[in-house]
Amino acid sequence: MGMELLSCSVQIEKVFKSLMQSGRPDVYDDENNNITGDLYVDLFEQDYMLRQVLDNNHIILKGRRGTGKSTIFVKAEKIIQQNEKDSLPIYINLQTCYEEIKTSGSNDASSHLTKIRTYTNFLSEVLKSIQKKARSKIRDSKDFDQLFQAIENGEYFDADFERSIEVAATIEEENKKSLGASLDITSLGLSGELGKNNKVNSSLSHQRHEIRLFSIHSILKRIKEILENSGINKIYLFLDDFSELTKESQMVIVDSLIAPIITSYNDTFKIKIAAYPGRIYLGSIDSTKIPTNSLDFYDAFEQSTSNYTGVEKAAIDYIKRTLEKRLEVFTANQIKLHEIFSINSRATLDDYLKRLFECSAAIPRVLGFILNYCYLGSINNGNPITMNNIDNASIKHYEENVYNDFINDARFKQSFYDDKSLLDQVAQKNLMDEMVKYLYEVKRKVIKDYQDGKLSNQLFIETLENNKRGSAYWLPTSYFYVSKSSEKLLKTLELSYIVNKFNEGSSRGAGEEKDCYYGLNYGLCLSKKIDYGRPDGRRKSDYWRQDEFDLTNFIPTILSNIETIQCTNCGKIYNDIEFEIYEKNKNCFQCTEHNTVKKINKFEKKLKSKLDEWREKSLPNVHIEILRVLYNHRNSELSASDIGTIIDKHHLTITNAMRTLCKREYVEYNTHDKRYYSITDRSISDFFSDSIDNLM
Repeated sequence: MGMELLSCSVQIEKVFKSLMQSGRPDVYDDENNNITGDLYVDLFEQDYMLRQVLDNNHIILKGRRGTGKSTIFVKAEKIIQQNEKDSLPIYINLQTCYEEIKTSGSNDASSHLTKIRTYTNFLSEVLKSIQKKARSKIRDSKDFDQLFQAIENGEYFDADFERSIEVAATIEEENKKSLGASLDITSLGLSGELGKNNKVNSSLSHQRHEIRLFSIHSILKRIKEILENSGINKIYLFLDDFSELTKESQMVIVDSLIAPIITSYNDTFKIKIAAYPGRIYLGSIDSTKIPTNSLDFYDAFEQSTSNYTGVEKAAIDYIKRTLEKRLEVFTANQIKLHEIFSINSRATLDDYLKRLFECSAAIPRVLGFILNYCYLGSINNGNPITMNNIDNASIKHYEENVYNDFINDARFKQSFYDDKSLLDQVAQKNLMDEMVKYLYEVKRKVIKDYQDGKLSNQLFIETLENNKRGSAYWLPTSYFYVSKSSEKLLKTLELSYIVNKFNEGSSRGAGEEKDCYYGLNYGLCLSKKIDYGRPDGRRKSDYWRQDEFDLTNFIPTILSNIETIQCTNCGKIYNDIEFEIYEKNKNCFQCTEHNTVKKINKFEKKLKSKLDEWREKSLPNVHIEILRVLYNHRNSELSASDIGTIIDKHHLTITNAMRTLCKREYVEYNTHDKRYYSITDRSISDFFSDSIDNLM
C-alpha cells in the first residue's frame, strides 16, 4: 500500500491542490486540457444546483468563500458553449472590475467619481465580453462595431442624467479640479468622452439616476436585435465575486444594470450572481424574481432532510463524492478513497469522513487546504493519512489561514447586518475571544462542580463518567445556540469561518421563536483546548440544548461592552440609565458643559489611525493578498509559484506584482535556483504591526 501511495503521490497532491483554488477555478491536466467540468460534483442528485444555473430564471448562488459557486459557473458555461447554439455565456469577475477602479486612484467608495468608475467599468466589461463571445457566432461584426462607436459618440447618453446635472447645485471648487474639465473614460474602460457637452464637471446630483450615464435599456435592446439577427436568443451573465464589492459598489451595479434587466422582464439576459451570505444588496428588486440557492451545508440540506442527522449525512456524502471524483480523474482510478486513510478497527472510513466534515464544514476549499497540510507528513512519505494528521492540519489551517485572514486582512469583509462600518473588525475579534473564553470556562466549571459533588445536570454527569480519558475529562463545549432574531450578530464571524451554523430548532424558552445552533471552528477548538463535538447516546440531540450553551444575551452584551459613555471634557463615565437622564438636557453631571457626553469606542483612535494608514498606502487587492501570505509565512521564503498556489494567481501575476512591492521596499528576495520572497520590516510596520490582534 505504501508503494502504491508513493507512486501516485504527485497526482494525489493535485487532487488536494485542485480543491484549494479560488477565483475562477479552472483546472488543467498534464496536457494542459481544461478538466474543470470533469471534476464537477453537485451537492444534490441529478445535478440539481447546476440545473438551477442553466435554466431560464435569474438566480443567486449564496455561499461562503470556497463553497463552489465559481465551479458551478464554469461547469455551466462549458455546457452552454457545447450544447446551446442560440445562447452566449458571459463570465465576469466583479472583483477584477473593482480592482481596476482602485488602481486608477479613486479610494473613496462613496465618492461620485468612484461610482461613475464602477458603473463604467462594469458596463464596459459586459459589453466587451458580449462582443468578444459573439464574434464567432454573429454573421457580421460591423453591427457591434457601429454600436460601440455610437456609445463612444454619446448617442446613448442618458437624457435623464443630463437633466439631473443641469438642476443640481454647483460642486465645490476642489471637486471640480479632481474631476477635471471632462471625464475622459478611456481610463474607465471605454474609449471616447462621457458625453459631448462637458456638463459632468459642473455639478453632481444626489438623485438615484445620477450614475445612469448611458441609456441601458436602449443599449440592451440594440444588443438583443443584433444577436437575434444571428440566431442568438439568450445571454447568461455569470457575475462572480459579487460580495467582494463594497455595498456602495453593489448598489451602483444593481441599481444601474441588474435591476433594469430584471424589472423590465427582459427575456434575453439571464442574471446569475455568486455572493456571500449577509453581503448581498438587491435594492428594490422583488426577491421572487431572483431566488437564492444556498451552498453552505446546513442551508443547502435542511430542506431536503427531516432532521440534523440527515443534514450531516448529506454533507458527509458530498465530501465523499467530491474526493472520489477527483481521485478517479487525477489517478485514473489507481487509488481509491479508503486507501489514502489509515483505516483500522478504531478508525473506519466513515470516521475519517465525519472528521473531515467537522473540520471543513463541507467547504471544498477548506477540505483542500486541510488535506494538503496532511499530505507532507503522510502520503508524500508513502503513508496514509491518520486522524492525528487531520487534527494537526486543522490547527495549522486555522492559525495560518482562518485566524490570520481575520485579523490581518486589510480587506476585512463584514456582514451587511453590522451597523459599525469602522469598528466591526475590532468588535468581532473581541466577540470571538470572549466566546472562546466563556465556552472554555463552562467546561472547567462543570468539571469542578462534578469533582466537588455539586453537579446536578445528569447529562453532563453521564458525559464525564462515560468519556474519562485517563486522568482527563472529556466534556465538549464547542457548540452553542442563540435565538433566531439574534443570529445576525454572528454573520461576520460565520463569513470568516470562525463559527459554522449546524441546525435550527424549537426554542426551549417561552414563545415560538426558533433557536439557531452554531459550532466553533474545529481547528480553533483544538488550538484553544476546547473539546469538540457531542457525546453519543440516547440523549445526543439534547446535549447542545443545555442552558449553559445559550449565548442569546451574552453576545449582545459583549458587543456593547466595546463602547463606553464618557464626557469628552471632564472624563466622567456614564452608565446607560445616567445617559438616558443626561439626554434630556445634555448637560454633564460633573462639569456641567453642554453636549459633551458621547459614546466612545475604546479602540477607535488606534483603529482609525491604522485604517487611515492603509488608505494612504492603498494597494491593489492582489498586492495586499501577497503581503498577507508573506506575513503569515514570515519565518520562511516563498517563490512566486508558492504564493500563486495559495491565492490562486498565475506565477507571472505574482512576479509582476513583486516589481512594485520590491520597489516600495515591502518585499525582498533571495535567489537560489529561482527567486524566493519574504516580507520586510517596513511592510510589517506599515500594514501589520498594529493588527487587530495587537489592538485588543
